[in-house]
Amino acid sequence: MSRLQRVFIDTSELFPFTIMDVLLTLAEDLLFTWVWTYEILDEWEEVIVREGRRTPESAASVAAAVRTHFDRYRIDPAVYRDKVTDDLSPDPDDRVHAAAAIHGGIDVLPTRNLRHLRTTPVLAAGVKVITSDEFLCALLTHRRRGVVESFTHAVYGKKNPSMSPVEFAQKIAAAGAPRFTERVRPYLAR
Repeated sequence: MSRLQRVFIDTSELFPFTIMDVLLTLAEDLLFTWVWTYEILDEWEEVIVREGRRTPESAASVAAAVRTHFDRYRIDPAVYRDKVTDDLSPDPDDRVHAAAAIHGGIDVLPTRNLRHLRTTPVLAAGVKVITSDEFLCALLTHRRRGVVESFTHAVYGKKNPSMSPVEFAQKIAAAGAPRFTERVRPYLAR
């Protein structure tokens, strides 16, 4: 079996929670290895509370669960923090993420912030910088059965509110993955 792709998901793709839910379920089901940093999780927690999508307690609970469940995939800060330079991104806040991607052995960096993360140093390190929609489409192409099973698993784990796989796919489309939704829909039970 070949090595799973190491995927560093930018905060912009962990919000809204719908996309995060699918991506983390796919990672839990071992379709890729989600690697993360303290900075990404802290940023997510700050944004989700600031945008009124979660209470501070709820956000802290999700972040704690991620830290516990995915801890072995966290990039050690010693690997990248001293390698943050101005040329990594035009946005000072994204430079630490770019350094983590470059020095953390990352294969794919899903982001909506292509302008700040698809930079020469990141691309030169062999990191593929794409949207989560593009990433999910590629994953579906290469691991269709696993993606469909995992996606269905995510749907049936939802209780409040419960929904069909097709309804959940529509939520994913609205959250920013319309091409993935179009491609996965034929494989979903109604």
